[in-house]
Amino acid sequence: MRDYVSPRKRAQRTLELLQIGCKERLPWQERRNPEHEEPIRTDAPIDVTDAICEWDYGEYEGLTSAEIKVLREKNGQGPWDIWRDGCPGGESPEDVCRRLDAFIANIRETHHKNSFSGSNDPKVDVLVVAHGHILRAFAMRWIGKPLTETALILEAGGVGTLSYEHHSVHEPAIILGGGFVVED
Repeated sequence: MRDYVSPRKRAQRTLELLQIGCKERLPWQERRNPEHEEPIRTDAPIDVTDAICEWDYGEYEGLTSAEIKVLREKNGQGPWDIWRDGCPGGESPEDVCRRLDAFIANIRETHHKNSFSGSNDPKVDVLVVAHGHILRAFAMRWIGKPLTETALILEAGGVGTLSYEHHSVHEPAIILGGGFVVED
């Protein structure tokens, strides 16, 4: 298994709350908790990466969708759609696609390519902990769709599974359904 997490504190806290009990200390902590406090459940290394930072909202940072609508009307602009318009002074959909496409290509090349090619390399699960808009964009890019087709909703704390059909790295898919259980 391999874990990737955004450098933003809220994503790192989400990873902590999952209590996956990594063998190594979490990169943002000074030390690992003793084993009697935090059982080791995985040897998965954790990479903190900017590749899955939340969308850079630029001038829209901190504004609600309703506030952005009012601002755009005041400026004589049409309705806003982040998936089409991006954010002035921040990232465009093309910027986000480039960033995510490079990350996805790395995941497939590094962790999945040989798993489906008949080699004896073990399958490597990848955990990505990030933020709402970027994870929705990640799912769309995973299956090769443009962001303008995004109709996915991800609830806070939600879990999505991205996989492959027919055991082929060339057939990325989204698994719908399934369960995720966190111990009390």
